[in-house]
Amino acid sequence: MQEMSAYFHELKGTAYEVGKQQAIWLKERPLLKKQYIQSEPLSKEAVKETKQLMRPFLPQLEEELSGFCDEMQIDESDLTFFYSSHLQPGCSHCVMQGNEAANQQTVMLRNYDFSPLFDDMRLVSTHVKGSSVHTGSSLILFGRSDGMNEHGLSVTFSACGPPIGNEPGLKPPAVAGLQVYHVIRAVLESCKTVEDAVRLVQEMPVASNVHLMLADRKGEAAVIEMIDGQKKVRRPERGFIAATNHPLADHSAKGLTKHHSVVRYDMLIQALEEQPSSESLTELFQAEYPAGLTVHNYEELFGTMRTVMFRPEEGTMEYCFGSPVYHPTYSLKVGGALPFHEQTIQFHQKDYGPSFWRNV
Repeated sequence: MQEMSAYFHELKGTAYEVGKQQAIWLKERPLLKKQYIQSEPLSKEAVKETKQLMRPFLPQLEEELSGFCDEMQIDESDLTFFYSSHLQPGCSHCVMQGNEAANQQTVMLRNYDFSPLFDDMRLVSTHVKGSSVHTGSSLILFGRSDGMNEHGLSVTFSACGPPIGNEPGLKPPAVAGLQVYHVIRAVLESCKTVEDAVRLVQEMPVASNVHLMLADRKGEAAVIEMIDGQKKVRRPERGFIAATNHPLADHSAKGLTKHHSVVRYDMLIQALEEQPSSESLTELFQAEYPAGLTVHNYEELFGTMRTVMFRPEEGTMEYCFGSPVYHPTYSLKVGGALPFHEQTIQFHQKDYGPSFWRNV
């Protein structure tokens, strides 16, 4: 068993002030610095190219990065954020649309599966002047891997095939573009509905291979499947939609499907077809694989890092750090706070056998 800290951080002010706040937070935790600051700086040209890609969609992020670097007294080329952006993990997620006759609201659920060595383990509520208030999981401090904004728009993602990145073991990008953590933050800060988000993402150059899942306060939902720069939009057909880690819209994509992804997807679809309650769906997300969707294989970068339920109509989230088998779930409203700033999380390792990674 391994133990690590998880964090909640509330950020308020101008983008520059929010950047300084994150630097002050990091300076109080010097052991985390190597996670966010490179020992070898990225080239100035690479930083410039990444900023040009981000600027139309994240206009305030440069000010936030500037505030952070000024407070840390470093150059922006030292940021891991730019290194990982210049061009991630497995998950299960679904949307069950509301049913007025059954007095049932729309819910989105997600498990995020990866490794504590490559995750912030930090939930942030962000109040940046000029952008929508949102609460979501941070990635490399400045990106987001999921979240909900003040309009009820909720966003999650799962890898679709091999994760894209510059780090060893990741697939080099097939196209020049942004990573999914830029896309999710841009959607949370500037969109109100699923349709707003679909239009924005269609305009963005995206290098990540992912399923981006969306749900809003009106009960609309969609998944945008992105593979090597190509984007295909799926819509719910029977009141629900789901995704794990293999292509579902692009039938031409070959060699991207693992046994565990098919098992989890089939499990999700079967449960959704039975028209479950949000409580029974939550139980599926909280049960351990293969009976459920929680996985504990952290050594092979496939352990549950968090489980989240979004309720767009209420503007609330139910959030669990680490495996829900071992940790409690907390409720909060968008823009609100958790009852702690730091919490110890346990990671219990388990191997699920050779069939887990088998190609199908």
